[in-house]
Amino acid sequence: MMGLTLSSDKAPGVAIVGGVALLLIALILYPGGWLVDATSSMDFQATIDAMVNNDNLAHLVFFAVIIACLAISYGLLAFWRLSDADDGLLRFGVLLNLFHYGVYILTMGMRHMLVAIAQHQEDVEVDGVAANADQINDYLVMLQATSGGLHYGFFIVASASGVVLGLALARRFTSMNLYAAACWVFFLAGVAGLLVAAIGQQAEAAPVAFVVASNVVLTVAALALLVIGVGVLRGERELVPEGSAA
Repeated sequence: MMGLTLSSDKAPGVAIVGGVALLLIALILYPGGWLVDATSSMDFQATIDAMVNNDNLAHLVFFAVIIACLAISYGLLAFWRLSDADDGLLRFGVLLNLFHYGVYILTMGMRHMLVAIAQHQEDVEVDGVAANADQINDYLVMLQATSGGLHYGFFIVASASGVVLGLALARRFTSMNLYAAACWVFFLAGVAGLLVAAIGQQAEAAPVAFVVASNVVLTVAALALLVIGVGVLRGERELVPEGSAA
């Protein structure tokens, strides 16, 4: 029984650490991303071609990202049990994080569909007639643009959730240590993300600079969350319910 209880206490930490690690690996292998047929995300056609030319890898990466989001969401849900003192900020932060992962899952679903249409374009029909190449390409561009809009929404909500959850967790610490610092970094990454989103939508802002800045913010936030997950796994008393601390 004690072994089962221990496993249950550690499960959220394992989910966060494992989910973030899987997410980072998947994004490194993302077609059109950092390693595989790297392209500018502003070049829709090149990005679409990268995903379509690496269709099986693309499906695998999208699937892995969705599983990672679900795992992290499960881990973050454990923070709800920390708010037994009616900590509304912490609970709101948990809900915001669950919501932004939901938006990211929708983004991956649209890209799954994009690659699937490209793979099976000979089976796509419009009003009972086989779609021609121009129509297929229009569908792909539309899906890529729509998923890009979802990703922008995801970035804003993710940044807001970083501010709220990061602050709610950081203020539980009475002294500074590695895990408290990670919570503050998570908070600051959220603040930076909101600034990047606000500035990036201005006409004078360079789209490429916005993409680079947003990727940096998300990577820093992911690494901070990874450290927070280690703290949960190790039973850091500020990050686990009372009675579960190491």
